[in-house]
Amino acid sequence: MKHNEILYISGHQVPDTDSICSAIAYAELKNRTTDYEAVPIRLGDINQETRFALDYFGVKSPIFRDTMQAQLSEINIDTSYGISPTTTLARATQIIQENHQNSLSIVDDDQKLLGVISLSNITNSYATVWNDNILGRSETPLENIVEVLSGQIVYWPEKPRERSGSIHIHAMDHINEIIAENDIVVVGDRPKAQEESIRIGASVLILTNNAELAEGMEELCKAYRVTVLRTPNSTYSTARLLPQAVPVRFLMTSENLVTFHLSEYLDEVQEIMATTRFRSYPVLDGRDRVVGSISRYHLINTPKKKIILVDHNESTQSVPDLNRADILEIIDHHRVANVNTAAPIYFRVMPVGCTSTIISQMYFEQGVRPSREAAGMMCSAIISDTLLLRSPTTTDLDRLALERLAPIAGINVEKYAMEMFRAGTDLTGKDPIDLLTGDVKPFDIEGSKVKVAQVFTLNSDSLKEMEPELIRSMQQLRKEQGLETYLLVVTDIFAENSLIFIDGAFAEEIAQEFHEKLQDHCYPGIGLLSRKKQLVPKLTAAISRAKEKNR
Repeated sequence: MKHNEILYISGHQVPDTDSICSAIAYAELKNRTTDYEAVPIRLGDINQETRFALDYFGVKSPIFRDTMQAQLSEINIDTSYGISPTTTLARATQIIQENHQNSLSIVDDDQKLLGVISLSNITNSYATVWNDNILGRSETPLENIVEVLSGQIVYWPEKPRERSGSIHIHAMDHINEIIAENDIVVVGDRPKAQEESIRIGASVLILTNNAELAEGMEELCKAYRVTVLRTPNSTYSTARLLPQAVPVRFLMTSENLVTFHLSEYLDEVQEIMATTRFRSYPVLDGRDRVVGSISRYHLINTPKKKIILVDHNESTQSVPDLNRADILEIIDHHRVANVNTAAPIYFRVMPVGCTSTIISQMYFEQGVRPSREAAGMMCSAIISDTLLLRSPTTTDLDRLALERLAPIAGINVEKYAMEMFRAGTDLTGKDPIDLLTGDVKPFDIEGSKVKVAQVFTLNSDSLKEMEPELIRSMQQLRKEQGLETYLLVVTDIFAENSLIFIDGAFAEEIAQEFHEKLQDHCYPGIGLLSRKKQLVPKLTAAISRAKEKNR
């Protein structure tokens, strides 16, 4: 099974609107301009604001993915050769040889796995001396016998006999002492041998070398309910071919089967393979249907996943096992941090207010008009990250991008922004833990682990009743996560001010950096809207100064 190579587009952990919408918009651009199957992914839950944007434009949420481990669904496996349980051993052998398979899956009408038959199962059966009644014991269908003998039915009675006896060749006198009722008898063109076999009550009479049924024998067959077949094969070949008519269900392995699902990770598959000795393993889909098979050689030199990072370039903010993937590009508007790559990559970082501003430029640079959905995603991201162009991070490029994208998205920017902010800033009934872990980013400043969460509101007074619980939750999270400092920035979008709640080390120094006094774990941030541009630089300066003083 071959696929277009998958390319993941990922925003950061604890995704915000820019992270999600940029991943979706850039995936569309890559799908339209490359041979990759670009798939946007998310590393956390969707917040209220982003959910509004997705629903408004009818866009599906990116799939959740928290690892770069490869899954079976992402590598090339052998095509499924699911065969019916009544398939002959001869046909099964042919399929295995023609398609260079180690084994075949036996499936029911719904493609559900019944068992497995391998080439070694079949060859071992040929080496085994089966007794003469193998066709009866295996309940071999008449169609199987006709198939392996390349034969044709000469006579088929209305009520055929049960084929429960042994296989015999009529080759001697006194055959009635050997042949019993319901046996399968191989004969040539001798009328006497044909008549004796019929009168004994053979279940099937096989005429070799295309012999004809002797005159008067058809009426006798009708009376004794004997089925008659004709084959072009010699008596020897017929005797050799008959055991190959046995259906595969008779030999298949149906117990203690080892199977894998498309959703399983290759590391897990390798561990299980290391403890078993099968040459090939059936692969099932989410409905337990057989879709292929996998062998050990499929796992040799499995290529790494390919990923593009948007709206971040710090490994601590990305998928936890980022080292398992090959980073192809980074599109971002933050400071350059600590992502390492194995080879040169396309790295585009610009001092703008939103990653989607950069992505919109890439659309227009390549002469590609975004779909309404992609344009809507990029508009939502720019409005969110620049607080409707009010944030100090806003640039003329952000304004131009929003101006160009809004008509394509079909929105009135002011009206849409108010609806989106209203959906995303309703703090009624919010759990303090949710506020502290919703939009949060980790930082390593001078060796100190710090987290900064931010929430936006149209009315910061709505938090007053929960402030004590908010502080307790902040203290709990800081201790549980081994952090030195935890901050929550509550930003009033239209008042263009923030309240900064803080717990842990350097609290006084950080407040002083803003020329404010800390009171009850809180101080005002007059004019503070941007975590990245206005808070983090002062945070870094305060911690650096405090550490320098203590040296």
